[in-house]
Amino acid sequence: MKPLNIFKRRKKETKEGVEETIEKTLLEGLCRGDNELYSALSRTLLLSPEITKKAGEMDVRIEKAQEYENSKDYVRARIEYQVAGELALLEGKTAHVQKFFKKAAEVDPDYPTRSIYEFFTTKENAEKAVAIAKEYYARTTKLT
Repeated sequence: MKPLNIFKRRKKETKEGVEETIEKTLLEGLCRGDNELYSALSRTLLLSPEITKKAGEMDVRIEKAQEYENSKDYVRARIEYQVAGELALLEGKTAHVQKFFKKAAEVDPDYPTRSIYEFFTTKENAEKAVAIAKEYYARTTKLT
């Protein structure tokens, strides 16, 4: 399986050397200049969704997150909520995306890039992200 170069920009070569123009990545093209959306999705889209998509995986992650939260291990709880949010993005469940990323932001308020989670908390942003994620996954992977 060849590696995906989804976040790598490619330079066009000419006879005189390297051009100044840089091709956009697939994700940049799908986001159409929305830098905030691109930033959030570039950190939350799954690179190998065919490996992580298992029946009930999201429920398992939520249970673990709640266990960690109850035992006051907030960093692990945040990570589990983030993974659940990423799986919700993969499955196209807007309400779950909002809910799980909101919990990730709340459970670990000191996390430096918390703004990524907060981006998904508004319905409009979550709907845009789910639409882009569906298109992205449709173009890059074959889910079974």
